[in-house]
Formats: sequence, structure tokens, C-alpha cells
Amino acid sequence: MAHPNELTEAPLDKKPLVSILIPAYNSEEWIGNAIRSAIAQTWQRKEIIVVDDGSSDRTPEVARRFAAKEVAVVSTENQGSAAARNHALQLSQGDYIQWLDADDLLAPDKIER
Repeated sequence: MAHPNELTEAPLDKKPLVSILIPAYNSEEWIGNAIRSAIAQTWQRKEIIVVDDGSSDRTPEVARRFAAKEVAVVSTENQGSAAARNHALQLSQGDYIQWLDADDLLAPDKIER
């Protein structure tokens, strides 16, 4: 078993990839803050996947403002939160999964801890 400091002191390419998965539906009011809290993680090796579940508001538009190398935004037909979560999980490549609801926030050091 690895000593806890071995993971945090390892070179970036040797650290585990963490997938932060955000299913979203009609969340335009909160989605920006949720994504910002994911981006702000002190754990550097991460991917963020937002799956918009066919929102009828501006959720996909707001989420796409954050689209970048580490932030993917995908839109699907409305099929419910379970389908959005499953879709995000299928797209993820991480060694670990961090679920994040569109109306929640992560403390900056949540993943590192």
C-alpha cells in the first residue's frame, strides 16, 4: 500500500486521474458555480464532464462558457438524472470518480484530501 504522501508527491503524469461528473438539468442558476468549484480543485490531474440532460433553460449555454481541455460539455435528450449520470460515467476516463450535482459545490481541497 502506498504511503499517502507518495500520491501527492508523485509526478503529475503518475498521479491518478479524477473524473468530476456533473449531470445537469435546468440548472442555469447554479451550474457556473458548480463548474468553477470543480476547476478550482487543488488536485491538478482531473477531467470535468458536464452532461446536460435536455434542459429547457440556458444550462448548456452557461456550461459551454467553461468548455476547455479539462472541461467537456455534452448535451443529450432529456432522459432523467440516472441516464445523465450513466452517460457521464461512460465518457469518463478517470481512475476515481467524483460526482457533483449541478447545484452543489466542492471545497477546493476535497479531491486532494
